Amino acid sequence: MKKSNWLIWILFTAGAMGLRAWQMLAGFESSGLAKHGFVPGLLLPAVLLAAALLFALRARTLPARRDDVLRLRREFRFADNLPAVLCVVTGSFLVMLSGGLFAVSAAGSVTRLLLALFAAASGACALYVVFALYRGSEAQGIALLVPICALIDFLVYLYRADASDPVLARTYIEILAVAALTLSTTQRAAFVFGGSAPRRYVPVSAVAALLALTAAVEGGGLSRLALLVGCAAVELGFLAAADFEASAAVPPSA
Repeated sequence: MKKSNWLIWILFTAGAMGLRAWQMLAGFESSGLAKHGFVPGLLLPAVLLAAALLFALRARTLPARRDDVLRLRREFRFADNLPAVLCVVTGSFLVMLSGGLFAVSAAGSVTRLLLALFAAASGACALYVVFALYRGSEAQGIALLVPICALIDFLVYLYRADASDPVLARTYIEILAVAALTLSTTQRAAFVFGGSAPRRYVPVSAVAALLALTAAVEGGGLSRLALLVGCAAVELGFLAAADFEASAAVPPSA
């Protein structure tokens, strides 16, 4: 992303995280119900919507849908891009850590055990992808699909865990965050399998990282925190490596 987009992202993320932290601390009654008319709780959806619209508008200059495959190496440049590499590597280890923590607390839960296995595999796949791209080679497509399975499993886990909670204000951020992360990961896989769309990928990825960090301030255990922060770091690493303007001039056979 451009430097101006990074500044906008930081401002929106800081605002959303602050509003969510305020809401979690003081936005609910002792009974658990959301306080009526609580200003931070009302402002948070507006901030998220404004961020999504602004990033979508600023991405209009990026290339639209492209059907050619194996563009990942041309679109994401990790060579000589240490901040992007460090973001993805750190995020990958956090995701693998979350897998270990989910496994420890599985206690016979098939869903948590599957989530632990998928999280560990997803972190390893992200490491493989970033180092393959760093060396200038193309990553195998299966490595882009494993994280999608992990995030879908996490989304199912959240729906089941939140099914008994009638207060939507307490659960909607984390569900939106995982849904956005799933969509962003799917869009990234499209750069290998065809149908890539930088104009869609950048705003979705930026908002996914924003939502993941906003959901992380809710707490909820180390496993959940490590997974959300790790996924956000991976998204930010790929955004830092994205070079769609330069790659648009490169012929498909390059």
